[in-house]
Amino acid sequence: LTESVIWQMQDPDRFTRLGIEPPRGLLLYGPPGTGKTYVIRALAHESGAAFFPIKGAELLDKWVGESERAVREVFARARAVAPAILFFDEIDALAPVRGNSTNSVTDSVVAALLTEMDGVSDRGDVFVIGATNRRDLIDPALLRPGRLEVHLHLGLPAPEARRAFFEITDVPFADDVDLDDLVAKTDGLSFAALSGLLREAALIALRTDPTAITVTAEGLDSAAHGRNALEDGHR
Repeated sequence: LTESVIWQMQDPDRFTRLGIEPPRGLLLYGPPGTGKTYVIRALAHESGAAFFPIKGAELLDKWVGESERAVREVFARARAVAPAILFFDEIDALAPVRGNSTNSVTDSVVAALLTEMDGVSDRGDVFVIGATNRRDLIDPALLRPGRLEVHLHLGLPAPEARRAFFEITDVPFADDVDLDDLVAKTDGLSFAALSGLLREAALIALRTDPTAITVTAEGLDSAAHGRNALEDGHR
């Protein structure tokens, strides 16, 4: 992320000195709930660039030409305040593999995205980032060099990441909560799932005692068991 985005926003000469073009696009992919959107927001803040977050499906319109026009307008707004980051969340909804859909709108949108990303419309100092849970659903023309060429996988949080999450949460733990034990028991959970676990444990504490001010180890265990039972039912 630093090499692809921050370097070119803050010191683009480092690329020109070696006669290369900096990357112009990046794809962040991984399971749901791993914090892809939060990572990109932090990146935009760190780089100092203007930030334009867009949900993939927001640009789709049933009327002929409207979706393509929306794509062009988004790029135009970003160019006007460059340096800027255009962030397409759930980009698989906006740019699926062409020819596989009965909806001709998406094929036209992919073509409009390719045109803008290739610089035909003088893209300027605009970096494009896409995020998805399903990289395989995105049209491969978007993923080649010069477009979304840098691919970064954001997986489920490692033990040290889960510990850091528990250390900065606003949910107050009782003295009987062992962080090492909690980290071990939450293996395989995303950040979204960890947030849900803490929220459920807090609700359990309030059901037991409306004046509760901490979450106990028992409450966390009950929340975890309830979540596991729910997931088994979905399976």
